[in-house]
Amino acid sequence: MKRASTGGWLILFILIVVLVISLYLLYQNIPGELQDLKIINNIENDRIPGGNYSSSQQFYSNMRFPDKEISYHISSECDDSRNFDALNAFSILEEETILSFYPKPKNEAEIMVLCSDVAPEPEEEGHFIAGEGGPSEIINTSLYSVIFSGKMSLFREDKCEETKVALHELLHVLGFEHNNNPNSILYPTLNCNQKFDEEIIEEINRLYAQEGLPDLKIIEVDATKAGRYLNFEVKVVNQGLKATGGKLTVYGGDDIIEFRDPETNEDIPYLDLGLVEVGTTKIFTVQNAKLSSRGVDVITFIVDEENNIKEIFEDNNRVELTI
Repeated sequence: MKRASTGGWLILFILIVVLVISLYLLYQNIPGELQDLKIINNIENDRIPGGNYSSSQQFYSNMRFPDKEISYHISSECDDSRNFDALNAFSILEEETILSFYPKPKNEAEIMVLCSDVAPEPEEEGHFIAGEGGPSEIINTSLYSVIFSGKMSLFREDKCEETKVALHELLHVLGFEHNNNPNSILYPTLNCNQKFDEEIIEEINRLYAQEGLPDLKIIEVDATKAGRYLNFEVKVVNQGLKATGGKLTVYGGDDIIEFRDPETNEDIPYLDLGLVEVGTTKIFTVQNAKLSSRGVDVITFIVDEENNIKEIFEDNNRVELTI
């Protein structure tokens, strides 16, 4: 009788344990009330590397090429005189600023130097903003207006001992507009006594002091939680100067959330951003991501957690949310 009684109590105990575990698992996995998650750290970032620049001298705010080393190609239509003027303009910029220029084939060059005896007509979509020279491809990343290509046309013969026309047009390609100083190289009407303004030199040096790097930033996160399940939409932008890849890691509490890789159909501990071009935003929408428990109340999103990417800012890659 004793043995039977002991065995009965053991069976009862096992049944209770199984019941408790079953109820716990049921509680963990049934959807609960939908809860909005709120950001608990600031994801705004209005900083400009090296300080804020005056945009009054440029067509758009903070215009620059991705690198301080900029490629060019001089058209075969340019005679010796205008070829010399173009090279001299590049040389002056190299002497006075931190920029440097190097030749590349026509289809690879960032700056095209064109020559004609007829004044060029303004092109569409911003080409030849100043009529004879200017950026032709610009992307606004919020930090910079990044210039990817530009054109300058030397159709006037420069009659000055020092190069004026080519330097004037090259500064337009770099994003600088006309000013109202008759003694400036950027005055609308050129003469041989005009100077390369010191403030323009300083502006160029400030703009290009920042190394040409990418900058991935989480700009927006919307998330809700229902019991053990997480729904979210996250936006990551490259506001830097170069394209880059990267990974987005998501934590539920202290545990990494895994996601199904569409190519291998296996679970991986991150979302692959793929290649993020300059000024491009990647958007990820995920439904019913499973948390370790329904008690998780802090969700963390981190871009490039292992710091594999050298970026302009390293402190704008993390966002935390809580109930």
